[in-house]
Amino acid sequence: MADRKAGRRSTIVAAALAAGGVFLLFTALGVGDRSSKAPRAAPGVTRIALYAAETPHVLSSYTFYSVPSSELALEVAPPTVSPVVSPAQFTGPVAAYRRYAIAQLGSMEGEVERLTQALAAGDRAGAEEAWRAAYARYLHLGAVYLVGPVAELNREIDGTAGGLAGGVANPRFEGLHRIEYGLWTGLDPRTLVSASERLKTAVRRLRELLAGVAISPLEYATRAHEILEDAQRDLLSGFDVPWSGEGVLATEAGLEATEEVISTLHLLLHAEDGENERALGPTVETELAALRAVLASLAGAHGGRLPANSQLTQSQAEQLDGTLGGALEALAQVPGALEAEPRPVVAPIPPQDERLEP
Repeated sequence: MADRKAGRRSTIVAAALAAGGVFLLFTALGVGDRSSKAPRAAPGVTRIALYAAETPHVLSSYTFYSVPSSELALEVAPPTVSPVVSPAQFTGPVAAYRRYAIAQLGSMEGEVERLTQALAAGDRAGAEEAWRAAYARYLHLGAVYLVGPVAELNREIDGTAGGLAGGVANPRFEGLHRIEYGLWTGLDPRTLVSASERLKTAVRRLRELLAGVAISPLEYATRAHEILEDAQRDLLSGFDVPWSGEGVLATEAGLEATEEVISTLHLLLHAEDGENERALGPTVETELAALRAVLASLAGAHGGRLPANSQLTQSQAEQLDGTLGGALEALAQVPGALEAEPRPVVAPIPPQDERLEP
């Protein structure tokens, strides 16, 4: 028994000596030494993080240090900035489009006069044809931004019954769509003469006002895309033309307006600026030409005139919608490519040390 006890004591002493040796070895290596939780980094080495072990383990932590990129020898690429177009480069295009829009309104006045005469004569077919011409002509003003007095005149000329108390019975329901409603729901054309005369007055006032309307570069570049976007949403859907269904005719008018805008921006859209290419012109023009070809084919398939929405076959509607989608995809790049103002520089968030609990 005594020999066994002596043997156990020897074993315990040996284990203690071994544990002490391991402790001294680990201490020499810096492991478990709480007196120095943040040892100094070796020369030439930048500390990024430090792990501090504690007992119990839930008290352990990582400390991350913010390190300037220069110390880490990292190269940060400068942000990519699209080439900036001078606002002065839009002066000519906007002026050209304004002249075009004023001329369109001048032609519209004559078409509304013919509409008035057909209504006064009780000629429904002639009035419908004159209405189509006047409505399509008005949609050539697609790039005119509707704000202020222009917006109010637009409501008088092209406002719908949507949002008006009482709908079509509301006295504020005027202009092209008031006449559309009357013609395609069987009202006596003669009852619409006064509405047509008020329409002509509003068109003349808009023509006079348009010469002084300011159109910013951002508005102009954005409308290059929005004209046909509006056509897809409001016209081919039939939302804005619920009685006549002339969404295809209206879309063709929107295409003409878009083609005019793009033609005024020809030099800018075909320009290249070093490595940053802005030559979107060929792509946009190709997509618009494809849409033009589809509309021509639709007219050919319907006796030489553009069909109403309800007259499109399913395949024709799908072809038109798909081609219009391709044009919109190309036009969507125009505003970004023709930015006339530098993008704001966003200051970086200052780096901070952060301590995380594992």
